Amino acid sequence: MSFLRHRGSRSNRIRRIDDVLASLLRQKKGWRTGLTLARIQQEWLSIVGKEIAAHAQPVHLARGRLDISCDHDVWRAELQFLKPELLARITEAMGEGVVKEIWLK
Repeated sequence: MSFLRHRGSRSNRIRRIDDVLASLLRQKKGWRTGLTLARIQQEWLSIVGKEIAAHAQPVHLARGRLDISCDHDVWRAELQFLKPELLARITEAMGEGVVKEIWLK
């Protein structure tokens, strides 16, 4: 377990590194969103399957909206019909409310 000594005039107490990191993540909401997008990208193949993953990739996440880039208009049209199923799969993998909406590009 790692510890950091908090320096400054207010306190000279030792804090656990995981407490420091948790505090930073609470302060920097953009970091959390970036980490969530990275997690979605990492799990993408298992979430959507090989065929969809070969033609569509998650590229941006903000305020619950996941932007997915498709390599062809035909795939964008196909995924438009599959949006409810995609959203259900993402919710199952990432948790309720992480992604509320999907935009296809």
